[in-house]
Amino acid sequence: MKIDLSQLDTEPLAFDERLSLEPERLGGGTVASVVAVRLGGEVRAHGGVYAVLGRCRAEGALACARCLEPVAWSSDERFSVEYRRATDGGGDPEVGLEEDELEVSFLDGDQLDLEELAVEQVLLALPMRTLCAEDCAGLCPRCGANRNLPDACRCRPEPDPRWQGLAGLAGRESDN
Repeated sequence: MKIDLSQLDTEPLAFDERLSLEPERLGGGTVASVVAVRLGGEVRAHGGVYAVLGRCRAEGALACARCLEPVAWSSDERFSVEYRRATDGGGDPEVGLEEDELEVSFLDGDQLDLEELAVEQVLLALPMRTLCAEDCAGLCPRCGANRNLPDACRCRPEPDPRWQGLAGLAGRESDN
């Protein structure tokens, strides 16, 4: 859904949208399923600046960073975003930002795309790393089996090559 900001007068405009975001929209890698999002809030206009205040609730599944199994995830965050209209800077695509513009998003036209806002808020809420359990054993580097499952991997553990130089010392008596 898009909000036409040219029709916004002195009264705030409320919105309440339910969206489904595909994993590809959210970067793919860590997101393992469609993310259901409920985005609610209001838009206020004041002197060419649009303040969007609201709440973003999201839930879906993320992939475990070690074993890639899906892990249930949910988020419930409040947000505040300020938008301004992009002005024509005389054709120069590289225009410096002032200090007060660093936390501002710029609009290209009169439309506020709520789906883009939802994507941004979900990306900000995603954890840096997700684990199914603190002691997740991950995937076997040789056969790719999930080592959390019993009898999934029957590979023999390889000795650590860093200790190979000491392997010949085992069983030798010291000369004191």
